[in-house]
Amino acid sequence: MTMPAYHAGETLEKTLLALPPGLDAHIIVVDDASSDDTVAVAKGLGLTVFQHVENQGYGGNQKTCYEAALESGADIVVMLHPDYQYDPKAVPLLIGPILTGDADATFGSRFAGMSDPREGGMPWFRYYGNKITTNVQNHLLGTNFTELHSGMRAYSRDCLLALPFLGYPNDFDFDSKLLADAITSGQTVVEVPIPTSYSNESSSIAIWPSIRYVTNSVRHALKSRIFSGRKGRRDPIVTPGRWKRSIPSGAIIDLECIVCGSPRHRMVYPSNVPAGTAAEIDEYACTSNVISFHDDIVKCERCNIVRSIWQLDQDDIVDAYEQTEDTTYTDQEEGRRELFSWVLERMERYSTDRRRLVEFGSHLGMFLDEAQKKGWEATGIEPSKWAVEHGRELYGVDLRQGTIESAEREEEPHDVAVMLDMLEHVTDPIAALISARDMVAYDGLVAVTTIDFSSVHARIRGKNWPWMIRPHLWYFTPDSLVDVFERSGLEPVEWATVPRDFNLSYVVNKGGENLGMLGRIGALITKVIDPRIPTGLLGDIILVIARPSHTNDS
Repeated sequence: MTMPAYHAGETLEKTLLALPPGLDAHIIVVDDASSDDTVAVAKGLGLTVFQHVENQGYGGNQKTCYEAALESGADIVVMLHPDYQYDPKAVPLLIGPILTGDADATFGSRFAGMSDPREGGMPWFRYYGNKITTNVQNHLLGTNFTELHSGMRAYSRDCLLALPFLGYPNDFDFDSKLLADAITSGQTVVEVPIPTSYSNESSSIAIWPSIRYVTNSVRHALKSRIFSGRKGRRDPIVTPGRWKRSIPSGAIIDLECIVCGSPRHRMVYPSNVPAGTAAEIDEYACTSNVISFHDDIVKCERCNIVRSIWQLDQDDIVDAYEQTEDTTYTDQEEGRRELFSWVLERMERYSTDRRRLVEFGSHLGMFLDEAQKKGWEATGIEPSKWAVEHGRELYGVDLRQGTIESAEREEEPHDVAVMLDMLEHVTDPIAALISARDMVAYDGLVAVTTIDFSSVHARIRGKNWPWMIRPHLWYFTPDSLVDVFERSGLEPVEWATVPRDFNLSYVVNKGGENLGMLGRIGALITKVIDPRIPTGLLGDIILVIARPSHTNDS
């Protein structure tokens, strides 16, 4: 049980004594730089105490509460204010639905009929503001709760691990952002009736901060509605199948599916290169301008995953990557670093034990360099001998030659395994994801960026989509990618379109004839100016963050 405390010296013991008898709970108090005796009282009561040197705000206090609870191994985390605003006797009502598996998160509602909030001392402006705002948020989120502003809450461990709560605001709208994300990410959220227990000692927000809190709460709900839809109906993780792409299919191909075992595929796009010829070594470089040339691209009749029929075997493919040199990779270093910083920021919003990561397919180690600047202990695995040697020299990073297939689990697990633009290059994506999963801790993270075969750009360009190249062996859609993750024992918790910016000259050079008239116009523009182009808006690359799944754990 966590108690976010601020000037709670007079009410902490009263709150503690009001807990129901027999409640077995490890109580953690986080003091947010109070100037009273809150810390002394908490320690005198034998509680586990964390103290902020500087005030972090209500949301910042909760972050410490949940991090401490997760680190202690808690299966259920309850938040109870130590100012006696919420009746501690209601704690069993909160944890009951989680214990029975009927909820991932619960919150106490003072409007659900157990008592009259006004008779319980709730100020009039808070009473009416709560009701109006809750109705607006319900409409946006697709819910029907009686209250969405209760500070008495409980979460399962898995629920907190699935939410990027470390990236939420440090002020009072932390609660609203967390609840909106829980609802739209597929968590089962349940409200339970609780009594209202306002007193003179209860903490409260003044009117103007309350207005700011209400505005931000509605804004969070609106943002969730726009990007994820009501109850997450537009999120590929929450609602598989909603974004299915109608993929062309032709002749039957006898080929066993690596993913589901089906014996047959259907032709999607026939090869546009001479039969029996394999990709040249320079096609395996990240900056290769050989695009839109591909082997036969087919889809499985059963699971609909799309792949190419590659000409080389596993050893030959690895050998090609080992020989690859990519001398122009650093020409777009600024844009690449911005992208890597964005990926790190998305990862850092999730709770992890430490800051230790491994990256597969590290190239020169630029991502590792960015990670080290942010305090991560970072290791990279890269097949290219040239990239390993030059990356060590350029950035001084821990870069080792090898592949994800040959990597061995270290005695101390990593907190995060990263694969950026790599999964589409391996012959067995499930085996690769299993290797990544096995490299991380029990509650670790796996972060992957890969191509999205269902993007608007891919649909418009069809057989001319530039990402269809011979080094790409797999072409994922939201459905097939989530399926591959789940078959690998990973549970996706985030799906996001990757923002990428490159100079126009780079886009024109890489796109070549594939860009047609646009490419020729772009080449003329670059003679005068070389602007950054937000290629990420095409939606071709997505980021998926996942946790190891423990649903079958005994």
